[in-house]
Amino acid sequence: MIKKIKNKFSNELKIANDMVFTMGATIVMQIVLQIILYPLLNKFFGESTTGTILYFMGIVYIFPQAVGTALCNTRLISRKTMDSTNGDYSKVLAVSCVVCAAICFYAGYKEEKDILFSLLFALYTVIYAVRMYALVEFRLGKDFKGYFINHAIVSIGYLLGLACYFLFHYWLVIFFVGEVFGVVHSLVKGNIFKPEKPIGNLKKNLKNYALLMFSLLMRDGVNQYDKVVIFTLISSDLVAQYNAVSLIGKSMQMLINPVNTLIVTYLSVKGVGFTKAKFRKFAIIALGAGVAFLLICQIATPIYIKLFYSSFYDQIIHYSFIVNCGLILGFVASLFNSIIMSQGKTSIYTAIQTVWGVLYIVLAYVFTQKYSIAGLAGVAIVLNGLKLVAGIVIARITCVNDNASLSGTADNSAQIEEGAQSTEDNETISKE
Repeated sequence: MIKKIKNKFSNELKIANDMVFTMGATIVMQIVLQIILYPLLNKFFGESTTGTILYFMGIVYIFPQAVGTALCNTRLISRKTMDSTNGDYSKVLAVSCVVCAAICFYAGYKEEKDILFSLLFALYTVIYAVRMYALVEFRLGKDFKGYFINHAIVSIGYLLGLACYFLFHYWLVIFFVGEVFGVVHSLVKGNIFKPEKPIGNLKKNLKNYALLMFSLLMRDGVNQYDKVVIFTLISSDLVAQYNAVSLIGKSMQMLINPVNTLIVTYLSVKGVGFTKAKFRKFAIIALGAGVAFLLICQIATPIYIKLFYSSFYDQIIHYSFIVNCGLILGFVASLFNSIIMSQGKTSIYTAIQTVWGVLYIVLAYVFTQKYSIAGLAGVAIVLNGLKLVAGIVIARITCVNDNASLSGTADNSAQIEEGAQSTEDNETISKE
């Protein structure tokens, strides 16, 4: 009995520590980017330079990020059904990086008409994609302290790159330094890029990878769509107003994304999953957190707008609840979709993302044109609400197994040990 309680407490403490490190990694990088880096660039080099940087980084956060993150998640969920090595992913990464570089070279040349810049931008996107994949080094071994250190090193690299930018006035150097630091840290820390003979099912890996990458491209494209549709159909002024009223809600995503990272990392291990009781507990906590986040948004949003955008406070504040409600519903829905993905249900996951994305793009255009921000927010509430319900139902049907154990919260100590051994076996295979 004492051993059972001790094991349960130890594993729950491990998950809590991992949560702190994962959230800390995101927060540290956002502080460097949003509070230090971009404000300084805007102050010293003006809105034109900062706007150009944000435009190109938007491209980075869609294409290269999808390449690296999709392959990282493919490797994690493959543990459910097969063994694999570095060799199963290295060639896929190489080919994907070539395609990504070609797309980003075109995007760079189309905007800047500068071959040297376009080549350097393409090279940077390759380094970024490689670093995003390399995070699997820490997620396979549940080394979230290393995950945090990697993000901290990248952030320090950004600051050093900023110092170099003041000397050379070439903005790509800022991000080059940071990403190179991150890749070097991954190389020193582990052996994720060590040459190994492939042993997995290439066809299955490619299918999962393609589905996950399509889903990520759909998600990130939709995340940028609200500003685009407002700008296109109404005005740039309303874009600024919408950005102000949605900023606190979107900032909550910084707290949700680390949870999604932990879900995929922990539940993708063979033999690990949710029992009915644990799934019910997770659902209650997730929905409760959503309500709490919405309350925080409703308190913080008026204060934020009053302090920084008082000139249009009265014009926009009445949209606060419906805008934040739509955003929070979407973030909570992503938790249950992460459960579906973690169990290797990539076809179901992609189907949900695709239906949601297509409906959002079409309906947001129609209702924003007719009802402005109220129409856009209404579409978000309805579609994200339906996505949440679908995620809960499908996750409950396809991913709950009373014979599975949830590492760190399982009630049966023998199941914990079995899950831990399964984790160790998979990690050994991936590093041999």
